[in-house]
Amino acid sequence: MEQQKNSELFLNNVYALPLWVRQVVYIKTEQKLSEELDDFLDLLNPKEPLQFVVPKITFKGKKELEERSNNLSDQFYIFLENCMEKFDIFEITLRNFWTLSETSAIFVRAVEKEFIEIPDSERNYVIIQFLANKIRTGELLKRLGKIDVIQLENAIREQKRKVEAGNNIRIADVMIELGYITERDIKIILLFKEESKKRFIMGLGLASLKMEKQETVAQVYQNMQRELKRLEHENRILKSRLRKLLNIKG
Repeated sequence: MEQQKNSELFLNNVYALPLWVRQVVYIKTEQKLSEELDDFLDLLNPKEPLQFVVPKITFKGKKELEERSNNLSDQFYIFLENCMEKFDIFEITLRNFWTLSETSAIFVRAVEKEFIEIPDSERNYVIIQFLANKIRTGELLKRLGKIDVIQLENAIREQKRKVEAGNNIRIADVMIELGYITERDIKIILLFKEESKKRFIMGLGLASLKMEKQETVAQVYQNMQRELKRLEHENRILKSRLRKLLNIKG
């Protein structure tokens, strides 16, 4: 029997809410996302974001998964196994308690080793590379069409000039000064990258955690599950005692 996906379990928790509650959640969420993403929708495809990308494993990748001749990390082989299951990036990230930036880093490395095909959407892959720290902000903006090659070169030269003059300034701020981009452009881009470093765990409530070690995250999740079971057990005991006190049968 096929195991239910973590992403489906999460969404089922939302779908299980009463319709009148879901209506409010939908409206409030739509309003909030519109405020946050209005200036970023030209960079992210709102209908097919990178989270929905399904990594396609190559013949070379399947062979490496079987032979493990490169002695790569356990996370890397788990990623390839998930690719064999045809999970998308969202599911892979959720089921392994990774951050989106961690999944992106493994994704890019797998592409570089030719274990995974380059995604069909060049725009999504550029953002994945950005989250994996493989390209910088200026290169991201250029490849997404926000600035051109000449503007990027001008910004790099101007940044170098300012740094040599003792002004330590980010290239993004230089591009803002030159009028190539707006402050909101760079703010939402950097916010998305920062948010990608947060870990999402389903358990005793919903939590966004930012941690360094995978072992720590897995342990936190296990502790949450144990705590949930303990509370459920205590709840059954309390109900039983209450029935006896009130002389309730059944």
